[in-house]
Amino acid sequence: MESLLTVLLFIFAIALIVLVLIQPDRSHGLSGSMGMGSANTVFGLSKDGGPLAKATKIVATLFILTALLLYLYLS
Repeated sequence: MESLLTVLLFIFAIALIVLVLIQPDRSHGLSGSMGMGSANTVFGLSKDGGPLAKATKIVATLFILTALLLYLYLS
């Protein structure tokens, strides 16, 4: 069981890294992160991000759940 959870955790980690890296950039450099570029995205008026953002949320949730299960199994 420990090996299965470890392999799943590794797969979800790689998938999460890939999904985050292939997402389009929404900020405008340093000014976007400080709130100077586009005020609409700072206050939450931007779009959801589409299916790529939903897939990222699902994989991130699976990653966290697998990590918690592995922790509970080992303790």
